[in-house]
Order: sequence, then structure tokens, then C-alpha cells
Amino acid sequence: MISSPQVSHHPPVSGFYCECPEKRMCVNAHVWTKSKFMGVSVGVSMVGEGVLYLLEHGEQYIFTLPCAYARSILTVPWVELGGKVSISCPQTGYSASVTFHTKPFYGGKVHRGETNHTGAVVCRAQGEWNGMLEFTYSSGETKTIDTNRLSVTRKRLRAVDRQGPEESRRLWKHVTEALRAGNMDEATEHKRHLEEMQRNDERQRTATKTPWTPKHFNKQGEGWVYNRPLWETH
Repeated sequence: MISSPQVSHHPPVSGFYCECPEKRMCVNAHVWTKSKFMGVSVGVSMVGEGVLYLLEHGEQYIFTLPCAYARSILTVPWVELGGKVSISCPQTGYSASVTFHTKPFYGGKVHRGETNHTGAVVCRAQGEWNGMLEFTYSSGETKTIDTNRLSVTRKRLRAVDRQGPEESRRLWKHVTEALRAGNMDEATEHKRHLEEMQRNDERQRTATKTPWTPKHFNKQGEGWVYNRPLWETH
């Protein structure tokens, strides 16, 4: 099960929650983005963090998010990740820093990443985050994972006509259809209509002093938490 709605308009924060009851694992995260132009690229900073819950072990792994870069936006665009991500577990004291390397201007490979450690090392990881990854443990044992060979489960969605009025695929249905048809003017007009409708809703909430209340997430401190998480139902 996955849920990923927008939970705040100012700033525009999105909440994310996904779970696998069979593995007793779930992830709760929130993020908002800050973009900047960099010549022929666009850099996007991901502001926020996530928590991976391993319920079988009673452990929580808190992680930050890498930056995303849209390259060659004037020709054939492509996307890569870059920057450092921190991961820490308060229950075990384990922590790591993961560096996502951006492609050098001349030569070099894309989509590379590696872990950086201080103190005792349990495991080192390096390779391509969307390709072959190699893990070397303190015991000397090594493992490799080819992410291209991992099984992919296609997502299942409720039919659009059975979705709620604020669900993305129903709300943006006409924009999507116009884009697929290559009609940019019609897509722009539908998008303008939706955005103006949302601005009117916001003005009405402000006038009546009605707070914005997400359906699936609750504000806790600086973050947002899914209102029926796996760790509370098991």
C-alpha cells in the first residue's frame, strides 16, 4: 500500500507512506523541493527526511534525500542524483553517509554511489544505484545486487471513475488527456482552471480561518505522519 498526497501548500510539502505487512516494513517520509537553474541543467534540492521502520527488529532508520538534476534540458534531457545522504538508527547506533556522484564533465560513469564511514565499519557499499551494487562486510564476505534483475511489481490503481474528486489521476484527468493528444493549449487551459480553483479554495479557507486538514497525514513537529501506520496497527 502506498499513499503520497500533498499535505501542505505553503511550503508545498508532499507526504509519503508505503508498507509491506508481509515483511513488517514501512516507510514514512515528507519532502518539499527548491529548484535552481544551472545553465542547461536544473538542480532540485529535496528538503525533508524519511524513516524506514523494521518492525521485526524494533529499529528505525532515519534518512535524508539526495538532490536531483535534470541535465541537457535544451537537447535530450536526462536525470541523475547527486549529493550526500545521511542514514542513522537511534536503536542500534549505526549510521552511514551515502554519496551520490554526479557525472564528471569529461568521461566518468553516471548513477554511481558509495557509502562513507567513520569508526567501526559493518559494511561498505558502492556501485551504480540503478545497476550493479557491491556490498563488502567487515567479515570479508561480499555480495552483489543487480537492480536491473530485481522483480518489478506493477502498481494497481483504483479506476479513475471510482477515485475521489481530489485524487490526482481524476483531478488532472483532462490535463493528462490533452498532453497525450499533444494539445498543449488545451492542457494549459485545464491546468490554469485547476490552479485557479485551488487558489479560490485557499482564499475561502483564509477568509473563514479554516485550517488545511490532510485526509491521511497528521502534522507532528516539523514532519508529517500517516494516520494509520503499520507500526500502530501491528
